[in-house]
Order: sequence, then C-alpha cells, then structure tokens
Amino acid sequence: MVIVAVAMSEYDLVCDGCGQGVVPADAVVSWTARGESDIDFALTHAACVPATATERAEVRRLVGPNEFLAFVTARFGRAIAEPAPLRDIVWALAPFVVRPDNGSEMDILRAASFGARPGVKPGSEAVAPRAAGPAAEMESGK
Repeated sequence: MVIVAVAMSEYDLVCDGCGQGVVPADAVVSWTARGESDIDFALTHAACVPATATERAEVRRLVGPNEFLAFVTARFGRAIAEPAPLRDIVWALAPFVVRPDNGSEMDILRAASFGARPGVKPGSEAVAPRAAGPAAEMESGK
C-alpha cells in the first residue's frame, strides 16, 4: 500500500459530492431538516447537492462573519444526529471568516491605508470634527 500525502492549503475546500476542489463562490452547504433535527450535512458544488437535501446555504454568504455566526447559532437550537460532518464544515469555513482580507474587515483596512475613515470615499474630504478649545462652546444636558 502506498500512501500519498497531498498538501492542502487551509483555504482549500473539497466537494463532498465529487471530491473535487470547490471555491466559496460556487460552494453550498446543504442538509436535511426533519422536525427538530438536522441530518446529512454536506459541503458541495451547487450541482452536487444531494437530492435528499431540504435546506441549503450559499458559502459565499457564510464566509461573512455575521452570516457564519447566524448559521452556527441556528444549529445550536437543533438536534444534530451526526455532528461530525457539520463540525468539519464549520472548521473548513472558519479560515475564510477570520482571514484578514475578509470583505468587512477589508473596508476598514482600505480606509485606514488612505488615511481616511471608513465610509468616506478615498479622495473626498471627510467632515472634520469640531475643534475643542477655549473658543468652542460646549452644551450639555438639556
């Protein structure tokens, strides 16, 4: 028997259906909901989703921190008959969620790199806060 080790990056996702690599933009997490329990979790290409799956979530959305937390939190309230596949999917998606170039974090870093504030278009003038000093009037508690 020959064992071949394949080097995989932490950002490599593998389709549970066909065994080929899949990128987050084309991946889907699917499962079957039965009453108060969820079963048969799979991370697949959109074309490889099992016919028995009744629920699905697009991975392109799950890699956002809020969507990821909402997905995982929703699973806490359900009975999971076989948790290993779900655990593997959560671990596979976690590096995408916490990576430094995640979209929501990228906006903050991009703004900071231009010396601007988030939400202010680079090249435009941000509204400066009022100067505090002896001439500045301070109103409080009306």
